[in-house]
Amino acid sequence: MKVSGNAAIPGLPRSHGRWAGLLPAAFRTILPMATLFFGLSAFVRADDFWKQKPPAQWSHAEALKLVRHSPWAKVEAVVFFRRENQASYSIPTGTRHCDPDTINANGECMQKMRVEPPVDSSQQPNGAPRLSPSTAFLVRWESAAPVNQAFARLEELGEHALVTFQAQAPRLPADRYVITVKLDQPGFVGFEPFAVTPAGSPDLRATLKTRRGTVAPLEIEFTGTGASSSVHFYFPRTLDGAPLLGPGLDTAEFSLQGAGFAAHSKFRLDPDFLH
Repeated sequence: MKVSGNAAIPGLPRSHGRWAGLLPAAFRTILPMATLFFGLSAFVRADDFWKQKPPAQWSHAEALKLVRHSPWAKVEAVVFFRRENQASYSIPTGTRHCDPDTINANGECMQKMRVEPPVDSSQQPNGAPRLSPSTAFLVRWESAAPVNQAFARLEELGEHALVTFQAQAPRLPADRYVITVKLDQPGFVGFEPFAVTPAGSPDLRATLKTRRGTVAPLEIEFTGTGASSSVHFYFPRTLDGAPLLGPGLDTAEFSLQGAGFAAHSKFRLDPDFLH
């Protein structure tokens, strides 16, 4: 028996016939929305390209992103200490570049002494404008497999000079976590916090803090000159005989203090990607 779309089914109220007529329109609306949702989900997952394809297939931009803007590499604003009656500068930037742990219930960033790290707008479509004064460090967790694979990939692509400029750690001891800090944006002439002079190396104090406690570096090594000058901190992997990082996802906070300045960086670390 053939029943038309507008026909009522015996035993049911006639109002259901009207709903039946609306179903095709509803599906026409729902299906594109579902397609868009799942498409965006796939896009977000694809952004973690180091999980999706081997290093040999990484593009130049992808490899560079891992060593500059990734879970293991962050551009952090430098905070200058107060000198006499001058206050350290702070430029409000909403919640951009704000640690998620410091955003209150009203959506306000409670992180103090924060400035917008400079971003090269020619390299990123959503690059923020440069602010003045602006000084920033590139802080990189070297003891991450994707970071080292990215450096190797850049070498394969013939970018030896770029690798040198990005200040790859000269060595990765198995019993150390290595963090590299490089001056990414000086902000003003004469600020060279990692330059080694005949008078000696700069006085730097660094710590690495996890849920298990805080450790100081066992070694500090300076490399490069001029724009590529950097410092590498070698932290112990254990504290009082116990692993510094847990077996699952964990966080680590790196703090650096020098002559008149300080910087702070927080990492969320997946043990599957650590050496």
